[in-house]
Amino acid sequence: MGSKSRIAKYIVPIIQRYIDENNIDTYIEPFVGGANIIDKISCKNKIASDNHKYLIAMFNNLNKINTLPDFIDKEHYSEVRECFNNNLNTYQDWYIGAVGFLSSYNGRFFDGGYSGIITTKTGVQRNYYDEAKRNLLEQIPHLKDISFQYGDYEDFYNNVSGCLLYCDIPYKNTKQYGTSKNFDYDRFWSWAKDMSTRNIVLVSEHNAPDDWKSIWEQEVKRTIDNTKRVKAIEKLFIYSGKDKYLTIKEQL
Repeated sequence: MGSKSRIAKYIVPIIQRYIDENNIDTYIEPFVGGANIIDKISCKNKIASDNHKYLIAMFNNLNKINTLPDFIDKEHYSEVRECFNNNLNTYQDWYIGAVGFLSSYNGRFFDGGYSGIITTKTGVQRNYYDEAKRNLLEQIPHLKDISFQYGDYEDFYNNVSGCLLYCDIPYKNTKQYGTSKNFDYDRFWSWAKDMSTRNIVLVSEHNAPDDWKSIWEQEVKRTIDNTKRVKAIEKLFIYSGKDKYLTIKEQL
C-alpha cells in the first residue's frame, strides 16, 4: 500500500535535481520500504534504513532470493507466519521477510492475507508471489550500491549534515503496517524540521504542518485490499524555511 513505484517517474527527477544542483554526495531514506525510489537515485553514497527488521534482513540477503521456492502455498505461508507471530527460530529472518512481503496481498507482510493465485474478472490467471519475486529479482542490480540498516531514524541520522533525506513516512489516517501503527507524527515533524537546518529534507505525505510547503502533488489510486481502491493526493513537502531550495519548483 502506498508503493512509490507508480509515482517514481514524477518525484525521482525532483529529488535528483536537488541532489545535483546542491552538490549532495549522500542520499538517505530513513523509511525505505520497497526501495522503489532509492533504486533510481544517482548519488555517491546511498543509505537506507527501516524499523522493520525482516525487511532489512531480506535486503541484506538479496543473493539468496534465487533460492526461494518456485511457489509458496497457503500452508507454508501460514507456517512461516506462525514462526513470525511466535518469534520462533524455525526460519531465518531474511526468509520470513521474503515470504511475508512477497506472498502477502499487496506486500502487506502477513497483514493483508495470502495472495496466492487468482483469476481476474477478465479470466487472466495471476500468481502474485511469482510476480513479486520476479520484480524483486529485476530490482536487485539497482540495489547493489545501497547500504541497508535496521533501526530508528533518530538513532542513525541526528548528526548528519549536507545530505538529502527523503522520508516516505506512514501516511496519517490510513491503514498502517504492523510496525508503523503507533507512528509518532509530532516526533517525526519536529525531527524533520531540525534536520532541515543542515540538510535538505523532502517528505511524502498527504498533509503536513503549516511551515512545510508542497513542491509537487498528484491524485493517485491506492489499493487497500483485493476489493477496495481509494483515491488520494500524493504530495512532496519541503520545510518552508529552506527558501534557497524552493526555487527548484519554479523551474520544473
